[in-house]
Amino acid sequence: MTRANVLKLLGALIAFRSLGNLFKRFGTGSGLVVFGALWPPETLLAPILGVLMLLYGYGLWTQAAWAVPLGAAYAVFATANLVLFPFVTGLPPGIAPWMYAVYGVVGLGFAWGSVWLLVEARRRATT
Repeated sequence: MTRANVLKLLGALIAFRSLGNLFKRFGTGSGLVVFGALWPPETLLAPILGVLMLLYGYGLWTQAAWAVPLGAAYAVFATANLVLFPFVTGLPPGIAPWMYAVYGVVGLGFAWGSVWLLVEARRRATT
């Protein structure tokens, strides 16, 4: 699979994931995690984050330069949420710490990996 195809796949996955935030007010999730705190589903921040994720997905798909800072901001936000959530909100019953660690590694791998792939694609395009 080429780098361009991987970026398109990641863009599509992030765009698909954005739908959960866009429609959270209509019952598509339990709430939005913001710096480790679980906010209610009706918060206005969820659809705003959904739009930003949708834009980032499009930026990955098209390998746009403007998507790099957006992706880095998203990855920092995701990292902060993953690190802070167990301390601020606490893990839900039945979720073992090792399960959360696996979720975190996969999630952060996607978030930071997509930024890295996009930066590499942009670098190669300009050389």
